[in-house]
Amino acid sequence: MKHNAITVRITGWTVVLAAVALAACLSTQAASAAAGVCANEARRAEQSSTYLPECRAYELVTPPYKQGGLVLSVPGAISADGEHVLVGSAGFAGAGNAWWDANRNPDIAVYELTRSAAGWQPSALTPPATRYPHSAFMAASPQDGLATTLWSASTTGLLFNEDIYLREPNGALAKVGPGVAPEVADQELLSTGELGLVGASSDLTRSLFEVEREEPSKLKGHSNLWPGDSTVTGKSLYEYVYGGVANTEPMLVGVDNPGAITSNREAHLISDCGTELGSSERNDVYNAVSTDGAVVFFTAASSKAPGCLPGATAPPVNELYARIDGSSTVKISEPALPAGECTEGEPCFGASESEGIFQGASETGERVFFLSTQALVNGAPADGMKLYEARVQSGGVTEVLDISSDPTAGQSPEVQGVARVAQKGERVYFVAKAELAGENAEGQRPEAGADNLYVYEPDAGGYHTVFVAKLLTSAEETTLSSEESEEASRIGELAGERALRAFEEALSHDASPPKQSEVTKAVELYEEVQRQQEVSLPGTLGTGGTLPYDKRVWQLVDRRPVQASADGRLLVFPSSAHLTSGDESKVPQLFEYDALTESLTRVSIGQGGSYNNDGNVDTYHDAPQLPEQSFVQRDLPTEAQFRLALSANGSEVFFTSAAHLTPQAEGAPNVFEYRAGNVYLISDGRDTSVTSNAPTVSLLGVDASGGDAFFTTADQLVPQDGETQQALYDARQEGGFPAPTLAPSCTGETCRGAAEATPQLQLPGSAGHAGGENLPPPGKPKAVAKSKPKSLSRAQTLAKTLKACRAKRNKQRRVGCESQARKRYGTKSKSKSAKSDRGDRKAGRSR
Repeated sequence: MKHNAITVRITGWTVVLAAVALAACLSTQAASAAAGVCANEARRAEQSSTYLPECRAYELVTPPYKQGGLVLSVPGAISADGEHVLVGSAGFAGAGNAWWDANRNPDIAVYELTRSAAGWQPSALTPPATRYPHSAFMAASPQDGLATTLWSASTTGLLFNEDIYLREPNGALAKVGPGVAPEVADQELLSTGELGLVGASSDLTRSLFEVEREEPSKLKGHSNLWPGDSTVTGKSLYEYVYGGVANTEPMLVGVDNPGAITSNREAHLISDCGTELGSSERNDVYNAVSTDGAVVFFTAASSKAPGCLPGATAPPVNELYARIDGSSTVKISEPALPAGECTEGEPCFGASESEGIFQGASETGERVFFLSTQALVNGAPADGMKLYEARVQSGGVTEVLDISSDPTAGQSPEVQGVARVAQKGERVYFVAKAELAGENAEGQRPEAGADNLYVYEPDAGGYHTVFVAKLLTSAEETTLSSEESEEASRIGELAGERALRAFEEALSHDASPPKQSEVTKAVELYEEVQRQQEVSLPGTLGTGGTLPYDKRVWQLVDRRPVQASADGRLLVFPSSAHLTSGDESKVPQLFEYDALTESLTRVSIGQGGSYNNDGNVDTYHDAPQLPEQSFVQRDLPTEAQFRLALSANGSEVFFTSAAHLTPQAEGAPNVFEYRAGNVYLISDGRDTSVTSNAPTVSLLGVDASGGDAFFTTADQLVPQDGETQQALYDARQEGGFPAPTLAPSCTGETCRGAAEATPQLQLPGSAGHAGGENLPPPGKPKAVAKSKPKSLSRAQTLAKTLKACRAKRNKQRRVGCESQARKRYGTKSKSKSAKSDRGDRKAGRSR
């Protein structure tokens, strides 16, 4: 359950003394629990939210009136205690800039939402446009509860020509250093021409940036790299270390200089052909920057990189390195091994170099995991992809382990990829085709050629590999691929036919030859209708198919639908395979693995373990989804605690699904919680609206305790919500705020009273540096006219009838039903076809 905490700050470090207030409320909570009534039961009843588990109640996080602004999850961050949230919006206030848009759209601002005793209060963080015409949010610090943020901002107004700033807790902007090289300081640039953040330490005092080399011919003969940077193609990796005084330049990272460099003119690059954080080609950056920023893992591009010039300094293959404390460089994927680690006669002795592919590291940077086909240690087979762990210290690599070693000597493990590395590095989950371990606790064994999920973890004698589950066999992959290919072809063909009719209709209104503009518009319409129909047409597996989703669990680009607890004991992942009893679903289900008990549990079940066929669904639309944490290209310090789907102890798992998993869920996408063998509804179960072509209901994430579950919805869940647009809510344990009080009685004009005050956007820190404007008082809410239901066109009726026919299990009845439906509701004459098509197209747009 959710408790208060007291925060003590000591020399810049935050020490959270949890459970200080626990004793004060134990007696009240114990009495409430014994009576089966929550202390906030009155508020829950007021909200009609008594179905929420764990005494949760809804709290409106965004303002009651947002001026039409949408809640954007980018940038997004949730503090560990659930008391602060960062979001973006185009409508909370009139000032601000986008943080991801190439045009730095001045209509979008960044807000911090803070919980207080009176409710959630918004504060605009974006620097004022009057002083900084262009600005972009980069990162927030989890170390001080998101109070410190990192920005790029321009005082000149030149596009993509901004400096780097730290926004301190008091609101002041402290300049870290220039964001563009001196030769182009007076030019407007392309987005790749200035520094782009790719990683940072937890306190943001150390920040990593990439910049892509532009041809001088495009920059009036100048270079967008700092003097001393010899990169001829690709990206350069730089670092800023802020100690209270602005830097004059960022320092190059991909160097092999012994000791720290004080100027880039001293730098000796390992590769002139490009340097990138983490893995270059695969873009994995999971903990590529250690929490304190002292260890940075980077890939130096090979001499074969596109655009690399003959004679340029570069390794023969992409190699993985670590730069430690800005003063020493360590080889990771081609280490100088201790004597005896590779002896003559072993495959590793004299082996040809192969690229090292970064897959993740521990948060301290002391352990790093990477893939390579090269045999690096004794016992490693000559062929196939292998997974290695390197132990790193300031003096170099102390040990390299082949953690995917096959019990059969000389046999390739055929590693497919890493699913997740634990934050502390003691466990790593990976998928391999080989049989690397015996049967699991449930009596299941890995299968040669299948996608077998393993965990490498500590045991009494050191470390060992344990089989978790067989995700997909080669036969299942072949079957799925064939089924999905046939279905995609069928849906594509039907969508193409409908789109073609729409195209022909668009050009049939005039007997004269169509103008070029009309043809262009008709082509656009064709493509639009085809896209819409591919999404809206029914299909068991969906146009995207389940196979690609399955493979994303271990794909090399790290935007995986997989999450793990910090110690790696618990792993939550989707799979189409029937991994547990009772799983008969045709689409991927969510499972949780406990490494201590070696048990596997399906979490996307029906309430009570039986409701609505126990969550077994047939359509991809209803498949459960995890919020995805992104570790692609940027290693932000808040990413590991944003879009969280499970609490720190793993007892609660949160996900979204359109399936009827509880009696209150009506089939629209909803947020659910799995806890203690049961599933509970977190959202209200009724919101079917769509925003920007996506469901309005989405899971933003939970705090570390799981006591706060943040999600968006357009439904008004509390009396304070003054709009019917998308808003951000918190389903908080023991939460909720009193509803606005109403006057006991009134007559005539006195019934109007004063309009409820709208929460003001408090300017944090000094007004000279804080951005945004106060919200104006809202006008009288406009009544929303309810439109009468329109009668269905023949095409719409046909579509609905065919859908009902396809639900019949008996093939003969299904075919007969479809035949009768087409005879009764199909197009009867050419003159009516256009009308039917217009109705069909309209129906497609409304879906």
